[in-house]
Amino acid sequence: MVRTGSLCSRRGAVLLALALISSSASQAQTPSAPGRSGTLVVEFLYMPPTSVEPTYHTAMWLEDAKGNLVKTLYVSQELSSAEYKLGNACPDWVKQAHWEKAPKSEVDAVTAPTPNVGSEAKTFDLDKMGIAPGVYQFKFQVHISDQHNVLHRGEVKVGAVDSTATLEVVYGPGKLEVTDQFVRAVQVRYVAPK
Repeated sequence: MVRTGSLCSRRGAVLLALALISSSASQAQTPSAPGRSGTLVVEFLYMPPTSVEPTYHTAMWLEDAKGNLVKTLYVSQELSSAEYKLGNACPDWVKQAHWEKAPKSEVDAVTAPTPNVGSEAKTFDLDKMGIAPGVYQFKFQVHISDQHNVLHRGEVKVGAVDSTATLEVVYGPGKLEVTDQFVRAVQVRYVAPK
């Protein structure tokens, strides 16, 4: 004699269990909620001065694929308050930012003390900064002296997967007479939201 009621309830229980497992598995495979942007971590080392006394005026920002400024992430205090007007410190950022027209709230939000000599890290919450998922050009420019600046740049993919940017280094526009590397060990990591 076959009990159809208990067989149906067992099949229902098995199907329900399989549906729950499948639902849990698909949720576990989704690394981030849509529309969330995650965090950008920038690590670097400023070397002590030798024969040249660097200013270490610093700017970090994101551009879109066409080279338009998307967001200034960080500007050192002296650069933000006055040095940008002189034209020789961080000229790539100055050209993009139009800092003299920036709202005071934006200036205050991204201006902070100049990094110290030694290792440092800056962490940017891209959600709070209004950065949507997408592909950006990250730029990090440091003024050394006179017309000499160092620019680190590379592509950052903001989305569902952690990544590390490959950076290119550009010096100039002026030529520095010493061969010291004042900015070293620059790493840019994107951490997807969990």
